[in-house]
Amino acid sequence: MLSFAEFTEILEWSDWDNPPEQMRIEIPFHALIEAVQELLNDLTLAPWPLVAGDTNALGALYDKATRLYVSVPAIVNVMLNYKICVEHGLPLHPTVYYELKEARKYRINHSLGEIQRASELYWKSIDVARACYRLESGARTALTEYTQHLPPSVLEFIYTSIQDHYTWLGSRPSLLRDLAKKVKAAYDPGILVAAAHGSIMPALILSELLDIPLYFIRFSMFKRNDVEPILSLSDQAWLFDYRNKNALLYDEDVAGGRTLELFLSRMTPLFGEVRTACSIRHAGASIHPDFVGKTWWG
Repeated sequence: MLSFAEFTEILEWSDWDNPPEQMRIEIPFHALIEAVQELLNDLTLAPWPLVAGDTNALGALYDKATRLYVSVPAIVNVMLNYKICVEHGLPLHPTVYYELKEARKYRINHSLGEIQRASELYWKSIDVARACYRLESGARTALTEYTQHLPPSVLEFIYTSIQDHYTWLGSRPSLLRDLAKKVKAAYDPGILVAAAHGSIMPALILSELLDIPLYFIRFSMFKRNDVEPILSLSDQAWLFDYRNKNALLYDEDVAGGRTLELFLSRMTPLFGEVRTACSIRHAGASIHPDFVGKTWWG
């Protein structure tokens, strides 16, 4: 049975300069969940270590590990989108990620019960995704039980993923291990708060390496045209228990720096001490996060 450490070790076989084909996904959410369950079964039963030179077995194991790595973030991604739509009066469309400014056009009144359920399902999605990455023995059962509570509109949502170069580059497990070591050596965060959607894959791993709670706030200036972090009352309620604790704010790719600057400004009042981290910082970025995995000069 593979452990979390062994799973990330297998992922190191990847070409981390080029995102894999497995990262290109377009599939109904219910089918993706079923695929994740099959991958969990195969990986937990996989013999390890494999016999050296068995290239077929090595290739199959690598393919399954990679597909699990790029698929699990959908569990959080789709549920965060669902929560945003319900809280802000947007339609539950099977293929569309709506921009928040469109709420003024639709103004759909979702019930208080539906809003509460959306928040609870989103909170739970983070725990389930982390369990999948840890390859926990009960992860498949937890995913099955979780799926039973999802509304049909969510199960039929078409999840899409592209071969995003910088998200992949910033998700390398060894890079995240180095980043975690830097954080542990100088800071003691009580929670990791990441800007979604791009940071979901690496933040799930980073939170495991730091062994701390994880939360995502949607803030995507370039992919979703968000002008500020989408911080709702339900988010503030969930984060309230951490109001006097240290927080680590994370974005996987800091290019210009504006996203992390606005994220820091909006989130800082919610916590005690706040520091920032990123996997990749482009050399020309206006902000210097407290912790950086790698500075990119390309």
